[in-house]
Amino acid sequence: MSRTRRLALVASIVTAAGLVAGGSLVVGTAVVSASTGAGERAPSTSHVTAAPVERADTTTTGGTRLRAATPGDAVTGALGTGDRSGATTFAYAGDSITARPDSWLHDLVPDTRFHAVGGYAHSGYRSDQVLHEIGPVPDADVLVVELGTNDVNQAIPTATTIANVDAVVRKVGAQHVLVVSGPPSDWTWSQWGADRRSGQLVLSRALERDAADHGWSYVDPFARFRQTDGAWVRGASADGIHGDAATNVVVARVMATAITRAAR
Repeated sequence: MSRTRRLALVASIVTAAGLVAGGSLVVGTAVVSASTGAGERAPSTSHVTAAPVERADTTTTGGTRLRAATPGDAVTGALGTGDRSGATTFAYAGDSITARPDSWLHDLVPDTRFHAVGGYAHSGYRSDQVLHEIGPVPDADVLVVELGTNDVNQAIPTATTIANVDAVVRKVGAQHVLVVSGPPSDWTWSQWGADRRSGQLVLSRALERDAADHGWSYVDPFARFRQTDGAWVRGASADGIHGDAATNVVVARVMATAITRAAR
C-alpha cells in the first residue's frame, strides 16, 4: 500500500472515531445520531418531535424520597408527616399521572385533611403491572384508581384494562372507590401503533361505565384542560402526556373534593 493511501486510511479512521465519540455512528455513507431516541410522532405533520426525556435525579416531598419522573419511578406506602388524626384516608393505584413528583398526589401530601395510607404508583406501568405490585390497604376510606394510560399506549384491549382495575379494587379492599378518567393526550401515535388521544377517550368512557356499574365514584379532574378532540388545552402540558406543575395544582384541588365526596 502506498504512503498516500495509508495516510488517507488513517484520516478516515480518525474521522469515524470522532463521530462515534460525539454520539454519532457512520453507517454506509449516512451519519446516524446515537443520541436520537425512538420517539413518538407528534400530531403535527409539519415536523417530528422526539418522545419526552425525563430526568433521573432525586428529590424529597412530604418526607418521602422520590426520583424525578422516569419509566422506573415508583411510589409506595404512606405519604406525609405530622398529625393526620381525623383526616380522610385514601390509597392510590396509579402510573406516572400519580407518581411524578409534581403530580396531584404529591400536591395533596401537605394537606392534613387527607392521608395517603398506602398504595402503589409506577411511571410507565400498565394496569396489570400495578395489580401485581399493590397490596391490601383495608384501612383506607377511599381507593383512588388512576390506571390505563400505559395500557392505551401499548394497545391493550380496554376490556382487559377494566378487568385489571376491578381486580385492583378487590385486592386493595378499601371501603370506597374513586375511579379517575384518563388524561388528555396530544399524541396520536405510539410505538405500539395506538392512537393515544382517541384511546384515552375510549378508556375514560369505559372507566365511567365500570364505576357506575359497581356503585363507585368517578371523577374527570382533567375536564377543564381537555379539548373536544381529546388533546390538552394549549399550555397545560409540556410533553403532551402529563399535565405541568400548574395544571396539577388544579387537578389536585378537584381530586381533593372528589376524595372527600367518595368517602361519605
